[in-house]
Amino acid sequence: MTTPEVQRLIDRLADKDADVRRSAAEALGKIGPQAEGAVKALAKALRDENKHVVFDAAFALGRIGAASVPQLVDALKENEVEVRRRSLEALRMIGHRAVDAVPALAHALRDTAGEIRCYAAEALRKIGRAAKDAIPELMLALKDEKVDVRRAAAEALGDMGVEAVGPLCKALADKDPNVRFDAAHAIGRIGPAASGAVPALMEVLKNDVASVQTIAAEALGNIGPAAEVAVPVLTRALTANDPNVRAAAAKALGRIGKGAVNALIEVLSDGDARVRRRAVMALGQIGQDARDAVPALAELLNDEAVRIQAADALREIGVAAAAAVPKLMEVMQEDGEVSRAASDALGAIGTAAVQPLRKALVAGNTHIKLRSLSALGAVGESASTAVSELEKCLSDEDERVRFNAARALEKMGERARPAEAALKKALQDEDEDVRYWAGEALKKLQS
Repeated sequence: MTTPEVQRLIDRLADKDADVRRSAAEALGKIGPQAEGAVKALAKALRDENKHVVFDAAFALGRIGAASVPQLVDALKENEVEVRRRSLEALRMIGHRAVDAVPALAHALRDTAGEIRCYAAEALRKIGRAAKDAIPELMLALKDEKVDVRRAAAEALGDMGVEAVGPLCKALADKDPNVRFDAAHAIGRIGPAASGAVPALMEVLKNDVASVQTIAAEALGNIGPAAEVAVPVLTRALTANDPNVRAAAAKALGRIGKGAVNALIEVLSDGDARVRRRAVMALGQIGQDARDAVPALAELLNDEAVRIQAADALREIGVAAAAAVPKLMEVMQEDGEVSRAASDALGAIGTAAVQPLRKALVAGNTHIKLRSLSALGAVGESASTAVSELEKCLSDEDERVRFNAARALEKMGERARPAEAALKKALQDEDEDVRYWAGEALKKLQS
Protein backbone atom coordinates (compact mmCIF):
# COMPACT_ATOMS: atom_id res chain seq x y z
CA MET A 1 0.00 0.00 0.00
CA THR A 2 1.34 3.41 -0.99
CA THR A 3 1.27 6.00 1.78
CA PRO A 4 0.24 9.62 1.06
CA GLU A 5 3.84 10.73 1.61
CA VAL A 6 5.20 8.21 -0.91
CA GLN A 7 2.48 9.14 -3.41
CA ARG A 8 3.37 12.80 -3.06
CA LEU A 9 7.00 12.00 -3.87
CA ILE A 10 5.95 9.82 -6.81
CA ASP A 11 4.04 12.78 -8.23
CA ARG A 12 7.09 14.99 -7.80
CA LEU A 13 9.19 12.56 -9.84
CA ALA A 14 7.23 13.84 -12.87
CA ASP A 15 7.91 17.50 -12.12
CA LYS A 16 9.41 19.65 -14.89
CA ASP A 17 12.16 20.88 -12.55
CA ALA A 18 15.08 18.44 -12.40
CA ASP A 19 15.98 19.56 -8.88
CA VAL A 20 12.48 18.68 -7.69
CA ARG A 21 12.69 15.25 -9.35
CA ARG A 22 16.09 14.65 -7.80
CA SER A 23 14.98 15.64 -4.29
CA ALA A 24 11.96 13.35 -4.62
CA ALA A 25 14.15 10.38 -5.61
CA GLU A 26 16.54 11.15 -2.76
CA ALA A 27 13.66 11.28 -0.27
CA LEU A 28 12.30 7.95 -1.48
CA GLY A 29 15.73 6.44 -0.95
CA LYS A 30 15.71 7.61 2.64
CA ILE A 31 12.32 5.97 3.19
CA GLY A 32 13.75 2.66 1.90
CA PRO A 33 11.66 -0.56 1.75
CA GLN A 34 8.52 1.28 2.85
CA ALA A 35 8.64 3.14 -0.49
CA GLU A 36 8.01 -0.05 -2.48
CA GLY A 37 5.02 1.55 -4.17
CA ALA A 38 7.40 3.98 -5.93
CA VAL A 39 9.40 1.29 -7.74
CA LYS A 40 7.82 1.77 -11.18
CA ALA A 41 8.09 5.55 -11.00
CA LEU A 42 11.73 5.30 -9.92
CA ALA A 43 12.44 2.83 -12.72
CA LYS A 44 11.07 5.40 -15.14
CA ALA A 45 13.33 8.00 -13.51
CA LEU A 46 16.31 5.81 -14.40
CA ARG A 47 15.73 7.02 -17.98
CA ASP A 48 15.67 10.69 -16.92
CA GLU A 49 17.64 13.14 -19.04
CA ASN A 50 19.35 14.48 -15.89
CA LYS A 51 22.20 12.26 -14.70
CA HIS A 52 21.75 13.38 -11.08
CA VAL A 53 18.14 12.22 -11.13
CA VAL A 54 19.28 8.90 -12.58
CA PHE A 55 21.83 8.50 -9.80
CA ASP A 56 19.34 9.21 -6.99
CA ALA A 57 16.66 7.03 -8.58
CA ALA A 58 19.07 4.08 -8.75
CA PHE A 59 20.14 4.66 -5.16
CA ALA A 60 16.50 4.70 -4.05
CA LEU A 61 15.78 1.45 -5.89
CA GLY A 62 18.79 -0.13 -4.22
CA ARG A 63 17.56 1.02 -0.81
CA ILE A 64 14.05 -0.31 -1.42
CA GLY A 65 15.56 -3.75 -2.01
CA ALA A 66 14.25 -6.97 -3.54
CA ALA A 67 11.03 -5.38 -4.82
CA SER A 68 13.15 -3.32 -7.22
CA VAL A 69 14.89 -6.29 -8.85
CA PRO A 70 12.48 -6.93 -11.77
CA GLN A 71 12.59 -3.28 -12.82
CA LEU A 72 16.36 -3.11 -12.51
CA VAL A 73 16.77 -6.27 -14.59
CA ASP A 74 14.57 -4.72 -17.24
CA ALA A 75 16.72 -1.58 -17.19
CA LEU A 76 19.79 -3.65 -18.08
CA LYS A 77 18.35 -3.91 -21.59
CA GLU A 78 18.55 -0.14 -22.11
CA ASN A 79 20.89 1.25 -24.75
CA GLU A 80 22.21 3.99 -22.49
CA VAL A 81 25.33 2.85 -20.67
CA GLU A 82 24.58 5.19 -17.77
CA VAL A 83 21.22 3.52 -17.16
CA ARG A 84 22.76 0.04 -17.19
CA ARG A 85 25.58 1.12 -14.90
CA ARG A 86 23.27 2.71 -12.32
CA SER A 87 21.01 -0.33 -12.41
CA LEU A 88 23.97 -2.59 -11.68
CA GLU A 89 25.01 -0.35 -8.79
CA ALA A 90 21.52 -0.71 -7.34
CA LEU A 91 21.60 -4.50 -7.72
CA ARG A 92 24.97 -4.51 -5.99
CA MET A 93 23.42 -2.58 -3.09
CA ILE A 94 20.59 -5.13 -2.83
CA GLY A 95 23.16 -7.95 -2.63
CA HIS A 96 22.02 -11.49 -1.83
CA ARG A 97 18.38 -10.46 -2.07
CA ALA A 98 18.91 -9.82 -5.79
CA VAL A 99 19.34 -13.52 -6.57
CA ASP A 100 16.60 -13.37 -9.24
CA ALA A 101 18.88 -11.07 -11.22
CA VAL A 102 21.65 -13.66 -11.61
CA PRO A 103 20.81 -14.71 -15.20
CA ALA A 104 20.68 -11.09 -16.31
CA LEU A 105 23.92 -10.29 -14.52
CA ALA A 106 25.62 -13.29 -16.10
CA HIS A 107 24.47 -12.01 -19.50
CA ALA A 108 25.81 -8.54 -18.63
CA LEU A 109 29.28 -10.04 -18.33
CA ARG A 110 29.24 -10.04 -22.13
CA ASP A 111 28.20 -6.40 -22.44
CA THR A 112 30.05 -4.35 -25.05
CA ALA A 113 31.04 -1.79 -22.42
CA GLY A 114 33.91 -2.87 -20.20
CA GLU A 115 32.66 -0.92 -17.19
CA ILE A 116 29.30 -2.72 -17.39
CA ARG A 117 31.04 -6.10 -17.40
CA CYS A 118 33.00 -5.00 -14.36
CA TYR A 119 29.91 -3.78 -12.46
CA ALA A 120 28.06 -6.99 -13.32
CA ALA A 121 30.85 -9.08 -11.76
CA GLU A 122 30.79 -6.91 -8.64
CA ALA A 123 27.03 -7.35 -8.32
CA LEU A 124 27.42 -11.11 -8.59
CA ARG A 125 30.04 -11.01 -5.85
CA LYS A 126 27.56 -9.29 -3.54
CA ILE A 127 24.97 -11.98 -4.22
CA GLY A 128 27.56 -14.62 -3.26
CA ARG A 129 27.08 -18.37 -3.44
CA ALA A 130 23.52 -18.04 -4.61
CA ALA A 131 25.01 -16.72 -7.87
CA LYS A 132 27.06 -19.84 -8.60
CA ASP A 133 25.06 -20.47 -11.79
CA ALA A 134 27.06 -17.55 -13.17
CA ILE A 135 30.40 -19.34 -12.69
CA PRO A 136 30.74 -20.34 -16.38
CA GLU A 137 30.34 -16.71 -17.45
CA LEU A 138 32.72 -15.53 -14.73
CA MET A 139 35.26 -18.05 -16.01
CA LEU A 140 35.01 -16.45 -19.44
CA ALA A 141 35.36 -13.03 -17.81
CA LEU A 142 38.71 -14.15 -16.40
CA LYS A 143 39.94 -13.96 -20.01
CA ASP A 144 38.51 -10.48 -20.63
CA GLU A 145 40.75 -7.99 -22.38
CA LYS A 146 40.26 -5.49 -19.57
CA VAL A 147 42.21 -6.01 -16.36
CA ASP A 148 39.48 -4.50 -14.17
CA VAL A 149 36.95 -7.01 -15.49
CA ARG A 150 39.30 -9.92 -14.84
CA ARG A 151 39.94 -8.64 -11.33
CA ALA A 152 36.24 -8.22 -10.60
CA ALA A 153 35.53 -11.71 -11.92
CA ALA A 154 38.22 -13.21 -9.70
CA GLU A 155 36.85 -11.41 -6.64
CA ALA A 156 33.33 -12.62 -7.45
CA LEU A 157 34.46 -16.22 -7.78
CA GLY A 158 35.88 -16.05 -4.27
CA ASP A 159 32.31 -15.95 -2.96
CA MET A 160 31.10 -18.89 -5.05
CA GLY A 161 32.62 -21.70 -3.01
CA VAL A 162 34.64 -24.74 -3.99
CA GLU A 163 33.28 -24.80 -7.56
CA ALA A 164 35.32 -21.67 -8.27
CA VAL A 165 38.69 -23.09 -7.22
CA GLY A 166 39.65 -24.44 -10.64
CA PRO A 167 39.01 -21.18 -12.51
CA LEU A 168 40.82 -19.19 -9.84
CA CYS A 169 43.88 -21.45 -10.09
CA LYS A 170 44.05 -20.59 -13.79
CA ALA A 171 43.76 -16.90 -12.90
CA LEU A 172 46.88 -17.28 -10.75
CA ALA A 173 48.77 -17.47 -14.05
CA ASP A 174 47.32 -14.21 -15.41
CA LYS A 175 49.86 -11.85 -16.94
CA ASP A 176 48.74 -8.99 -14.68
CA PRO A 177 49.91 -9.18 -11.03
CA ASN A 178 46.75 -7.44 -9.82
CA VAL A 179 44.61 -10.23 -11.24
CA ARG A 180 46.87 -12.83 -9.66
CA PHE A 181 46.59 -10.97 -6.35
CA ASP A 182 42.79 -10.94 -6.51
CA ALA A 183 42.68 -14.62 -7.49
CA ALA A 184 44.85 -15.60 -4.51
CA HIS A 185 42.75 -13.41 -2.23
CA ALA A 186 39.58 -15.05 -3.52
CA ILE A 187 41.01 -18.53 -2.90
CA GLY A 188 41.86 -17.50 0.63
CA ARG A 189 38.24 -16.45 1.20
CA ILE A 190 37.06 -19.90 0.15
CA GLY A 191 39.25 -21.33 2.93
CA PRO A 192 39.79 -25.04 3.71
CA ALA A 193 37.56 -26.11 0.82
CA ALA A 194 40.14 -24.62 -1.56
CA SER A 195 42.75 -27.29 -0.80
CA GLY A 196 42.92 -28.11 -4.50
CA ALA A 197 44.58 -24.71 -5.05
CA VAL A 198 47.59 -25.49 -2.84
CA PRO A 199 50.00 -26.49 -5.68
CA ALA A 200 49.16 -23.35 -7.67
CA LEU A 201 49.58 -21.14 -4.61
CA MET A 202 52.94 -22.75 -3.91
CA GLU A 203 54.16 -21.81 -7.38
CA VAL A 204 53.05 -18.23 -6.85
CA LEU A 205 54.80 -18.12 -3.49
CA LYS A 206 58.03 -19.27 -5.10
CA ASN A 207 58.17 -16.98 -8.08
CA ASP A 208 55.82 -13.98 -8.00
CA VAL A 209 56.14 -10.36 -6.94
CA ALA A 210 56.11 -9.66 -3.22
CA SER A 211 52.50 -8.49 -2.96
CA VAL A 212 51.20 -11.62 -4.67
CA GLN A 213 53.49 -13.85 -2.63
CA THR A 214 52.12 -12.27 0.53
CA ILE A 215 48.48 -12.89 -0.37
CA ALA A 216 49.32 -16.43 -1.56
CA ALA A 217 50.89 -17.20 1.82
CA GLU A 218 47.80 -15.83 3.56
CA ALA A 219 45.59 -18.02 1.36
CA LEU A 220 47.61 -21.10 2.30
CA GLY A 221 47.13 -20.19 5.94
CA ASN A 222 43.39 -19.87 5.43
CA ILE A 223 43.31 -23.33 3.87
CA GLY A 224 44.94 -24.56 7.09
CA PRO A 225 46.13 -28.12 7.83
CA ALA A 226 45.17 -29.26 4.32
CA ALA A 227 48.04 -27.07 3.07
CA GLU A 228 50.69 -29.05 4.96
CA VAL A 229 52.44 -29.96 1.70
CA ALA A 230 53.30 -26.25 1.36
CA VAL A 231 55.31 -26.16 4.60
CA PRO A 232 58.76 -26.31 2.89
CA VAL A 233 57.85 -23.44 0.56
CA LEU A 234 56.42 -21.37 3.40
CA THR A 235 59.51 -22.08 5.48
CA ARG A 236 61.74 -20.74 2.70
CA ALA A 237 59.50 -17.70 2.49
CA LEU A 238 60.47 -16.85 6.07
CA THR A 239 63.80 -15.66 4.61
CA ALA A 240 62.23 -13.50 1.87
CA ASN A 241 63.48 -9.94 1.47
CA ASP A 242 60.03 -8.44 1.87
CA PRO A 243 58.89 -8.29 5.51
CA ASN A 244 55.24 -8.71 4.52
CA VAL A 245 56.03 -12.01 2.82
CA ARG A 246 57.91 -13.22 5.89
CA ALA A 247 55.09 -12.23 8.21
CA ALA A 248 52.42 -13.88 6.07
CA ALA A 249 54.47 -17.08 5.77
CA ALA A 250 54.93 -17.33 9.53
CA LYS A 251 51.25 -16.71 10.14
CA ALA A 252 50.35 -19.37 7.58
CA LEU A 253 52.65 -21.91 9.20
CA GLY A 254 50.98 -21.23 12.51
CA ARG A 255 47.54 -21.86 10.99
CA ILE A 256 48.64 -25.05 9.25
CA GLY A 257 49.41 -26.34 12.72
CA LYS A 258 51.13 -29.48 13.89
CA GLY A 259 52.40 -30.39 10.43
CA ALA A 260 54.59 -27.28 10.41
CA VAL A 261 56.26 -27.79 13.80
CA ASN A 262 59.40 -29.66 12.69
CA ALA A 263 60.12 -27.15 9.93
CA LEU A 264 59.67 -24.26 12.35
CA ILE A 265 62.01 -25.86 14.90
CA GLU A 266 64.75 -25.94 12.25
CA VAL A 267 64.17 -22.26 11.51
CA LEU A 268 64.68 -21.34 15.18
CA SER A 269 68.44 -21.48 14.60
CA ASP A 270 68.32 -19.10 11.61
CA GLY A 271 70.91 -16.33 11.65
CA ASP A 272 68.29 -13.63 11.04
CA ALA A 273 66.54 -12.58 14.24
CA ARG A 274 63.44 -11.55 12.30
CA VAL A 275 63.09 -15.04 10.90
CA ARG A 276 63.55 -16.62 14.32
CA ARG A 277 60.94 -14.29 15.75
CA ARG A 278 58.38 -15.18 13.10
CA ALA A 279 59.00 -18.88 13.64
CA VAL A 280 58.60 -18.52 17.39
CA MET A 281 55.34 -16.63 16.96
CA ALA A 282 54.04 -19.32 14.61
CA LEU A 283 54.83 -22.01 17.16
CA GLY A 284 52.95 -20.03 19.77
CA GLN A 285 49.99 -19.83 17.43
CA ILE A 286 50.04 -23.61 17.03
CA GLY A 287 49.88 -23.96 20.82
CA GLN A 288 49.99 -27.30 22.63
CA ASP A 289 50.58 -29.21 19.38
CA ALA A 290 53.98 -27.49 19.27
CA ARG A 291 55.19 -29.38 22.38
CA ASP A 292 58.15 -30.82 20.44
CA ALA A 293 59.53 -27.29 20.17
CA VAL A 294 59.69 -26.74 23.94
CA PRO A 295 63.44 -27.52 24.36
CA ALA A 296 64.37 -25.20 21.51
CA LEU A 297 62.09 -22.45 22.81
CA ALA A 298 63.59 -22.79 26.27
CA GLU A 299 67.04 -22.27 24.73
CA LEU A 300 65.79 -19.13 23.01
CA LEU A 301 65.04 -17.61 26.40
CA ASN A 302 68.75 -16.72 26.27
CA ASP A 303 68.32 -14.97 22.90
CA GLU A 304 67.91 -11.23 23.47
CA ALA A 305 66.22 -10.80 20.10
CA VAL A 306 63.40 -13.27 20.66
CA ARG A 307 63.30 -14.21 24.33
CA ILE A 308 60.02 -12.43 25.08
CA GLN A 309 58.36 -14.09 22.10
CA ALA A 310 59.81 -17.44 23.21
CA ALA A 311 58.25 -17.03 26.66
CA ASP A 312 54.94 -16.06 25.07
CA ALA A 313 55.07 -19.17 22.86
CA LEU A 314 55.71 -21.39 25.89
CA ARG A 315 52.71 -19.77 27.54
CA GLU A 316 50.55 -20.71 24.56
CA ILE A 317 51.84 -24.29 24.62
CA GLY A 318 50.81 -24.37 28.27
CA VAL A 319 50.88 -27.58 30.31
CA ALA A 320 52.90 -29.36 27.62
CA ALA A 321 55.77 -26.88 28.21
CA ALA A 322 56.55 -28.21 31.71
CA ALA A 323 60.14 -29.02 30.70
CA ALA A 324 60.83 -25.29 30.37
CA VAL A 325 59.93 -24.48 33.98
CA PRO A 326 63.53 -24.33 35.34
CA LYS A 327 64.63 -21.93 32.64
CA LEU A 328 61.50 -19.81 33.00
CA MET A 329 62.13 -19.55 36.74
CA GLU A 330 65.61 -18.19 36.01
CA VAL A 331 64.28 -15.64 33.54
CA MET A 332 61.46 -14.58 35.86
CA GLN A 333 64.05 -13.30 38.32
CA GLU A 334 65.31 -10.77 35.81
CA ASP A 335 63.97 -7.26 35.32
CA GLY A 336 61.88 -5.98 32.48
CA GLU A 337 59.21 -7.34 30.16
CA VAL A 338 60.82 -10.75 29.81
CA SER A 339 60.25 -11.32 33.53
CA ARG A 340 56.52 -10.70 33.10
CA ALA A 341 56.40 -12.99 30.06
CA ALA A 342 58.12 -15.77 32.00
CA SER A 343 55.69 -15.36 34.90
CA ASP A 344 52.74 -15.58 32.52
CA ALA A 345 54.19 -18.73 30.96
CA LEU A 346 54.63 -20.37 34.36
CA GLY A 347 51.04 -19.56 35.24
CA ALA A 348 49.84 -21.19 32.02
CA ILE A 349 51.99 -24.29 32.55
CA GLY A 350 50.21 -24.82 35.84
CA THR A 351 50.84 -27.58 38.37
CA ALA A 352 54.40 -28.35 37.26
CA ALA A 353 55.41 -24.79 38.14
CA VAL A 354 53.84 -24.64 41.61
CA GLN A 355 56.69 -26.16 43.65
CA PRO A 356 59.42 -23.89 42.20
CA LEU A 357 57.12 -20.90 42.68
CA ARG A 358 56.57 -21.84 46.33
CA LYS A 359 60.31 -21.86 46.90
CA ALA A 360 60.62 -18.47 45.20
CA LEU A 361 58.04 -17.00 47.59
CA VAL A 362 60.17 -18.05 50.53
CA ALA A 363 63.63 -17.20 49.26
CA GLY A 364 63.02 -14.40 46.76
CA ASN A 365 63.08 -10.63 46.98
CA THR A 366 59.99 -8.47 46.49
CA HIS A 367 60.28 -8.54 42.68
CA ILE A 368 60.44 -12.34 42.59
CA LYS A 369 57.60 -12.63 45.08
CA LEU A 370 55.37 -10.43 42.94
CA ARG A 371 56.07 -12.42 39.79
CA SER A 372 55.54 -15.71 41.63
CA LEU A 373 52.26 -14.52 43.09
CA SER A 374 51.05 -13.50 39.64
CA ALA A 375 51.86 -16.94 38.27
CA LEU A 376 50.25 -18.77 41.20
CA GLY A 377 47.13 -16.67 40.80
CA ALA A 378 46.94 -17.76 37.16
CA VAL A 379 47.33 -21.42 38.18
CA GLY A 380 44.32 -20.99 40.47
CA GLU A 381 42.89 -23.93 42.42
CA SER A 382 45.65 -26.26 41.26
CA ALA A 383 48.14 -24.15 43.24
CA SER A 384 46.50 -25.03 46.57
CA THR A 385 49.71 -26.63 47.88
CA ALA A 386 51.11 -23.08 48.08
CA VAL A 387 48.46 -21.82 50.53
CA SER A 388 50.84 -21.75 53.49
CA GLU A 389 53.36 -19.61 51.57
CA LEU A 390 50.57 -17.31 50.40
CA GLU A 391 49.32 -16.99 53.96
CA LYS A 392 52.76 -15.80 55.09
CA CYS A 393 52.79 -13.26 52.26
CA LEU A 394 49.67 -11.65 53.73
CA SER A 395 51.90 -10.23 56.46
CA ASP A 396 54.71 -9.11 54.16
CA GLU A 397 56.04 -5.58 54.71
CA ASP A 398 55.32 -4.64 51.07
CA GLU A 399 51.63 -3.91 50.43
CA ARG A 400 51.95 -5.09 46.80
CA VAL A 401 52.96 -8.54 48.03
CA ARG A 402 50.06 -8.64 50.50
CA PHE A 403 47.61 -7.47 47.83
CA ASN A 404 48.74 -10.07 45.26
CA ALA A 405 48.74 -12.82 47.87
CA ALA A 406 45.11 -12.03 48.71
CA ARG A 407 44.23 -12.07 45.00
CA ALA A 408 45.93 -15.43 44.50
CA LEU A 409 44.04 -16.90 47.47
CA GLU A 410 40.78 -15.59 46.04
CA LYS A 411 41.51 -17.56 42.84
CA MET A 412 41.80 -20.78 44.86
CA GLY A 413 38.31 -20.60 46.25
CA GLU A 414 37.48 -23.26 48.86
CA ARG A 415 41.04 -24.58 48.76
CA ALA A 416 42.24 -21.41 50.49
CA ARG A 417 40.45 -22.52 53.70
CA PRO A 418 43.71 -23.00 55.69
CA ALA A 419 44.42 -19.27 55.25
CA GLU A 420 40.98 -18.15 56.51
CA ALA A 421 42.26 -16.70 59.77
CA ALA A 422 45.01 -14.75 58.01
CA LEU A 423 42.49 -13.44 55.48
CA LYS A 424 40.18 -12.22 58.26
CA LYS A 425 43.11 -10.43 59.81
CA ALA A 426 43.90 -8.87 56.42
CA LEU A 427 40.47 -7.22 56.51
CA GLN A 428 42.11 -4.72 58.89
CA ASP A 429 45.08 -4.07 56.60
CA GLU A 430 46.08 -0.45 56.08
CA ASP A 431 45.97 -0.93 52.31
CA GLU A 432 42.52 -0.69 50.69
CA ASP A 433 43.32 -3.17 47.91
CA VAL A 434 44.53 -5.78 50.40
CA ARG A 435 41.31 -5.41 52.37
CA TYR A 436 39.19 -5.71 49.23
CA TRP A 437 40.79 -8.90 47.93
CA ALA A 438 40.88 -10.47 51.37
CA GLY A 439 37.13 -9.84 51.51
CA GLU A 440 36.63 -11.37 48.07
CA ALA A 441 38.60 -14.45 49.08
CA LEU A 442 36.51 -14.86 52.22
CA LYS A 443 33.30 -14.56 50.18
CA LYS A 444 34.49 -17.48 48.09
CA LEU A 445 35.09 -19.48 51.27
CA GLN A 446 31.69 -18.65 52.70
CA SER A 447 29.88 -19.57 49.50
